[in-house]
This record gives sequence, C-alpha cells and structure tokens, in this order.
Amino acid sequence: MGITRNCAQLLEAGSRYHVQYGDRLANHLPMVLIALDKLGATPAQLRHAFDRSTPHLQLRPGSPVMEIRDIRSCRNRDDLFPSALHYYEQQLRQLGIAQCLHQELPPLLPSIATAAFHGLIRTAYGIDAGHLEEIAMGLAYWNQEYHALPGSNEETSETAEAVLTRVAKTFPDVALAPGNIADHMQCVTRQPGWLDTPVQPKHLSLQDIAHVALNAYLSTGDFTLLHGVTGCHALRLILPHCQQPELALRFFWQGLVIAYLSTGPKDLTTREEQKALEPISERQQALKSQALGSEDDHVIKLAYSALEEYGFYQDEAYMSVLDTQ
Repeated sequence: MGITRNCAQLLEAGSRYHVQYGDRLANHLPMVLIALDKLGATPAQLRHAFDRSTPHLQLRPGSPVMEIRDIRSCRNRDDLFPSALHYYEQQLRQLGIAQCLHQELPPLLPSIATAAFHGLIRTAYGIDAGHLEEIAMGLAYWNQEYHALPGSNEETSETAEAVLTRVAKTFPDVALAPGNIADHMQCVTRQPGWLDTPVQPKHLSLQDIAHVALNAYLSTGDFTLLHGVTGCHALRLILPHCQQPELALRFFWQGLVIAYLSTGPKDLTTREEQKALEPISERQQALKSQALGSEDDHVIKLAYSALEEYGFYQDEAYMSVLDTQ
C-alpha cells in the first residue's frame, strides 16, 4: 500500500527542504507525513503537520558539482549532499527501486547507525511509501553523514540480551563529549577496551534485535533508545533489498549496542507477560489516536513503528511504547 495523493503532494512541496536543520538535527517532516498518512490521517491533519514543521527547516543546498566517485572523499557538505542526491535520483529512475537499492546499499551498510539511524529510517520510509524522491533523499542523507562505528567482529555464544547486559557492566558510565546522539555514540567507540570487546552473538536474527531494542526502550524510556525501535522497523523494511542481510543485521546490532552504552548506566529489566485490560484492537486504536493527535514528531513515528512491528511480530508489548512518554 502506497500513500495518498495529499501526502504525495505535501512530500513534493517539502522536498525543497534540506534533510537537516540547525546543528545537524534531522528533518522529520517527510517521515511524519508518511507515518500519519499510513495511520489514516485526514488531509487537514497532514496539512497541519506540514505547516507546523516548515518554519524551522532550511532549504536544500546548491546544485550537483561532482561525480559519485568523488563523493566519499568530499568534506564540503554543501557540495556533497546535492551531488549525492542527483546521483541517487538518476539511479532510481534508471534502475527502479529494487535494483537501485540492491546496488547502492552495500557501501552504506557499515554506517547504518550513522546520524542516530536517521539515514536508514528516512530511506526505509521512502521504501514504505514507494516514493522515489524520498528514497533518494534518504540515501543522500545516509551518504552525507557516513560514519562507520568501529567494533569487534568476534562472535560470542551469548544471546543478544546477554551481550547487552555484559557490556553495560563493562562500560557502566561512558564519558560523553558535548553534542548530539551521533557524537555520544562515537564517544563509546573511543573507550579503552571497546575495540576488543565481543558484541556479536553467534546466532543473531532480526527478531532478536527487535526484542532487545523494544525491551531496552521500555526499560528506560530513553530518547536515544527510542531510535532503536524505529530503527528496527526501518531495518526490516530494507533487509529484502540487501545483498547481504546478515551483514546489515550485524552492523545494526553493533550500532544498537553502542547507542545503549551511550545513554549511561541503567538496568535492562526482563519484561513479564501481562494480561491486557483491553482487547488488542482497542489498544491499537488508542495508540493510533495518540499519534494522530500528537504534535511530537517522535511520538508519531514511534507509534507508527510500534503498530507495524506488532503486526509483524504479534508482541503486545509494542502497544506500551507511549506509556514511557
């Protein structure tokens, strides 16, 4: 299922804005529009989301000036983004979505957690909407913020959840430099001993990662870990287009572990199964209503991801994601 004409028109109007604004803050407008549209928003609700977001956004920079072979080494972001965007637009038009992603995702995967997973998430929302320009914007954003987070490839017999518990004890309180989520995650990789710390479970599935991401967020309500939940939803959407899905899982998992450590000391409590007081259909509708009535971009995206992930995994704990807000 794609998006409505109203949503498509607003995405087109919003494409004049850059993927970031201020001090490297992500432009959430297109992702919010797609999420709201998928949740059944009215044209008025979509327009309101557009009108409340655009005053603080910045226009896209410049015109393309370089070839794709020069993009990786470019340090001037004003030149980098328009050139990358132009390249991905061309590839999508010539190859179509599936073939383009099959070709272009491999070099981006090492930086799957870059910019707090936002390049991945925006690309995935474009895939979800079947919208070529949004996919191109997401890929160009991902490319612009390319930063591979180093870590050990050594595998362990532990479960994913056990790995997270162990590394939290090994690095209980990471000293963070000023900055945003991405800066804090980079601080983790500079900790003594980090590069020699095994974090990769021998057996790792998408469901393992999704379970840990949801549990970590429900245990803490941490804003950084919110992106683990929405990022897992995005990961599920791009995996069918990855030449090496196992590699995508591994890079994402490493990024999630780093994100978890960047949030300071905490306990990862095991969820207990609880009987819901209301039927699941009523809880789904309540979550949808909260999102449609919210002015918070992250609440809207989190609710949408939770509903989509519940539909895939049938884990009712997804219905509790807004209880931490």
